[in-house]
Amino acid sequence: MGSRVKTGYSKVQECLPKIDVDLIGTYSIKDHKGTKLEEMALNLLPEANTVVVFGMEIYPEILSHGKPERTTGMASLNDLLDRHMEYLNGRLTRAAYEIAKVSHTSGLKAFPLPALGCPMDFRFLQSIFSYKHAAQAAGLGYIGRSSLLITPDFGPRVRLACCLTEAKLESQKVTTENPCTGCNICVTSCPAKALDVPKADESYAMNKFACSSFRSASGGCSECMRLCPVGT
Repeated sequence: MGSRVKTGYSKVQECLPKIDVDLIGTYSIKDHKGTKLEEMALNLLPEANTVVVFGMEIYPEILSHGKPERTTGMASLNDLLDRHMEYLNGRLTRAAYEIAKVSHTSGLKAFPLPALGCPMDFRFLQSIFSYKHAAQAAGLGYIGRSSLLITPDFGPRVRLACCLTEAKLESQKVTTENPCTGCNICVTSCPAKALDVPKADESYAMNKFACSSFRSASGGCSECMRLCPVGT
């Protein structure tokens, strides 16, 4: 390995603690060889060695007003949640590009993935890169029965962005137990009836089309995120 490449790895590692976000995790793609995580990453950047995942807290004070019920003509506090999300998306996307820039200036390839706007295959409602599965692999939390990433500090109230980089960084491991206790509040409270109790070998059971249809018709829904007791 050339000295320039070694220096590039070091610079990316040194940059991570300086990025102003609430959560940062990394995982080495080689640790997930033969999995969907490896396939998704290498489809985007064949030279990628590491995925860096960034998270920002969604403030529960604002989320508490983000309800799916709307009355025609009345002011909707959902609009404040939308503005909050815009702010978080901007911060997270900037973080992804900061790592990409450090990688590039060090002679390493990188592929930043923004907090909003990752291409989706609408036939299956599946993104070309799963941020929540990447975040779980990077040690930020576990995917719970709501199908959302559940973090120890913030529960499911997080936004995510990612950056693939040629820099070789170590995988981080989750040091806490799964914070999703299976209380089923998300399952029983889902207004779209899109969630069900998962099988023993599954993290969640979700009808993505029912969820998406309800969200579109109601103008937005975040009940599973709002009602989760973890991190409150």
